[in-house]
Amino acid sequence: MALNDDPIESPAVSAIERLLVPERVQGTGVGGVHGRIVHGIGSAIVSGAIKQGERLPTDPELIERFQASRTAIREAMKVLSAKGLIEARQRAGTRVRPRHDWDLFDADVLSWHSPDTIGEKLANDLVELRELIEPVSARLAASRATDEDIERMEEAYRQMAAGVDQLEEFYAGDVAFHLAVLAACHNQLMQRLDAIIGTVLGLSFELQKDTLVGPHEGLEAHYLIIDRIRARDRRGAERAMRAVIGRAKDEIDRREEWPRLRAATG
Repeated sequence: MALNDDPIESPAVSAIERLLVPERVQGTGVGGVHGRIVHGIGSAIVSGAIKQGERLPTDPELIERFQASRTAIREAMKVLSAKGLIEARQRAGTRVRPRHDWDLFDADVLSWHSPDTIGEKLANDLVELRELIEPVSARLAASRATDEDIERMEEAYRQMAAGVDQLEEFYAGDVAFHLAVLAACHNQLMQRLDAIIGTVLGLSFELQKDTLVGPHEGLEAHYLIIDRIRARDRRGAERAMRAVIGRAKDEIDRREEWPRLRAATG
């Protein structure tokens, strides 16, 4: 097992988050020593530095490693357990749970993945999740979007256009664009999915970076979504969003190398 001296920062969404993604979308937001422990151990598990089935260090070892109190360690363990990453058994210690037990609808668990650890299966699952949610949100937005909603989409589009030569800024605008469409559907249950969708988008864009043909092509497709929403064209907005997601899927499919995810041991 390996725990680095510094918390592991997931590259999947961190740069994008710092630019534009709303604060509520950026994981649990747990700070201080407690958050540092959760992030350090959680990201080490998801990255494979701590393997499935492996036992975590003892409380005294973690106290020394993180220079934290026993209370902080135990509270962090509760958070990681709630995320499905670990389980504690009497006289057996605390072990990493199999990957299929991890809560992949938790924004932190998803954000701790990176293009080097995500795997082809999860990447495809993320695209399918987008296909299930975003075209519907675009269709609803075509009926319900306010002038303010459309202005937020256009503001995000302008950031994309300004960032065609700076991919981090382009993708930050892209995340903001899709979250603006989701908000414009004015379905309070779907709107609560912005944390998971924001994280999914960050991961998706990181995967696309290596195979992106050119962001200029995506601009026109995104503006068509705005155009169809403004025209109150429900079917057109849905089709336009499906086309954008389909382009993202094609770019991810061109990725040639995927990590091999190890099954649980022990």
